[in-house]
Amino acid sequence: MPFAVTHVLASILLIDLFRKFVLKKKDFPLYLVLIGGVAGLLPDIDFIIFWILELFTSLDTSTVHSTYTHSLVIPLVLLLIAVALWKYKKAAHVFLVVSAGYTIHLLLDALFAKKPLFFPFSSTDLGLTLVPSTMLTAVYMSIDAVILVIWLVYEWKTKNIRDYI
Repeated sequence: MPFAVTHVLASILLIDLFRKFVLKKKDFPLYLVLIGGVAGLLPDIDFIIFWILELFTSLDTSTVHSTYTHSLVIPLVLLLIAVALWKYKKAAHVFLVVSAGYTIHLLLDALFAKKPLFFPFSSTDLGLTLVPSTMLTAVYMSIDAVILVIWLVYEWKTKNIRDYI
């Protein structure tokens, strides 16, 4: 599972690219990009649950992490809520970008490890194992650095970040 920086920046980058090149910035303010980026962290909220439970039990991280919160069922439910709220555009857009950020997180995780993506309906682990487990930390740190540089170059090219350099 990539580190938090990768989850946030990949979500921000992909959602902003969609905003710019597919929607042409129409009816899609920048705060939604930020919300989608933060939503890229949501599947790992189970770590907080684990830390709390660890105070009272002897649970192992693996019993809590990557089950319920790493299921594609959650972003699907968020998407359905967005559709149900469509006449309330602002609320619907928030649910859409949260669903997008959440999904991006799950897809990034699935590139490097197998996860039960349809839990609780199926416990079958799906995903790729692109990197041997012995190299994961180094690869995750490298991905963080590369995504950060890509994001900075993207910002420099599209939003005149050079004014601040």
